[in-house]
Amino acid sequence: MFLPGDPARTATVAFWRPDGTPPPAAPSASTAELTVAVPGGDGVDTVAVPATLMPVGTALPLLTRARVTGRGHRAAVFWGAAAFQALHLVARGLLLPGLSPGDHDAWRTGPLRAQDVEALRRLAAAMPPEAHAVPLPGAGPLRLPDPEQLLRAFLDAVADGLPRSPAAHLVTGGPAYASPEPVHLPAQRAWAADVAAGLDAGVRLSLRIEADGLTEQVGDTTGTGTSPSGGTPPGGGTSTSTGAEPDASDGSDGSDVTFRAVLQVHTDAELADLVALRGGLR
Repeated sequence: MFLPGDPARTATVAFWRPDGTPPPAAPSASTAELTVAVPGGDGVDTVAVPATLMPVGTALPLLTRARVTGRGHRAAVFWGAAAFQALHLVARGLLLPGLSPGDHDAWRTGPLRAQDVEALRRLAAAMPPEAHAVPLPGAGPLRLPDPEQLLRAFLDAVADGLPRSPAAHLVTGGPAYASPEPVHLPAQRAWAADVAAGLDAGVRLSLRIEADGLTEQVGDTTGTGTSPSGGTPPGGGTSTSTGAEPDASDGSDGSDVTFRAVLQVHTDAELADLVALRGGLR
């Protein structure tokens, strides 16, 4: 079971048993008593159970092993699948700097494509009750954490811990975003909001370069290509060349080639020329 923290890298993974027996002790782990929601005679009851708490980074090998072998409780297998998803996103470089709710330096996953978001929603829909059994604080009816929000918090916890290697400060120039210890940065809140507004919204700008006056010059594609001197290409074999070059059939030296820059606005799913988009909004 995942227990979020602030900043995300301080979160823990709790191992507990539905029958109430203590889980095995482990190195780099602590023990605690957790209040969890379990099926009861009137629907749902809360009970106190012993648990072993591990930092997310320490728990990752155990979770991924549970996912690969398929052995263990379904909650452990689920969080193993979530761990694989988190590692996949980090390996793709989907990391964004920002601030935690308490204004501490924090990495998080993003920006995510529409396919990534859909995959996470499907995974969250498969979260078993034991994987988010710690009730939310507060008075009123018993409520459990939202599966999708809890899954996203787990992804951020993995993303916030992995980049903080011993040499990370050589890149960042200081402890912020490099040290495992939380760094309080309340003065950077406006900057973090700008980063979130520009990337989490999913709308970005890019520049496309178009050229007029170029022609495609296609070389020999018969499988018996020759070099300009008439022999076989260096090293033997065949050669095929395809390139865009100025049209010299009329004696042009290429000076009549014109280039045009087109500003594009796009999301993960759509792309449009900004001029055309403005015209459609009039």
